[in-house]
Amino acid sequence: MRRREKEIQNREVIEELLRSAPVCRLGLAPGLDSQGHGGTTAGRPRADAPKASYPYVVPVHFVHAEGRIYIHSARAGKKISMLGENSRVCVEIDEFLGLKSADKACDYGTRFRSLIAFGRARIVEEAEDKLRALQLLMGKYAGRSFDFSQRSIQGVTVIEIRIEELTGKQDLGLS
Repeated sequence: MRRREKEIQNREVIEELLRSAPVCRLGLAPGLDSQGHGGTTAGRPRADAPKASYPYVVPVHFVHAEGRIYIHSARAGKKISMLGENSRVCVEIDEFLGLKSADKACDYGTRFRSLIAFGRARIVEEAEDKLRALQLLMGKYAGRSFDFSQRSIQGVTVIEIRIEELTGKQDLGLS
């Protein structure tokens, strides 16, 4: 991190942001063929090949537990397709705390906290593990647990991201 004085070193602050943030942004990169071109699936160009070499960032609801981030998804779509090509992902989480005003435009700033995580994603296949992740998600957002039918569990995709690197940055405007 370039600005070491802004690094969040307190693990409790990081954990609180992981607990409280309502949304994270999931960054995905296309798989590359042997020439470094994106947009191939099993060696064939994807239908969206002209756009397929671009990264894709999508806001998602999430929950953090035991060094992993869980999100839910439809069973098919751009996220699932890209994860099939490349399991390496980036996750961004932030909290906007307000503006720092000043007399000069260049002295304005933002009070914030943010996290960047790098990791590997996988589709959770085991029904028991999917149910646990769904219960964690509902606990975070609804504050209670729910009963899920087998059909409901089978009808949704759960993505688990194993965090390999996690850094935090903050500017609380105290200086």
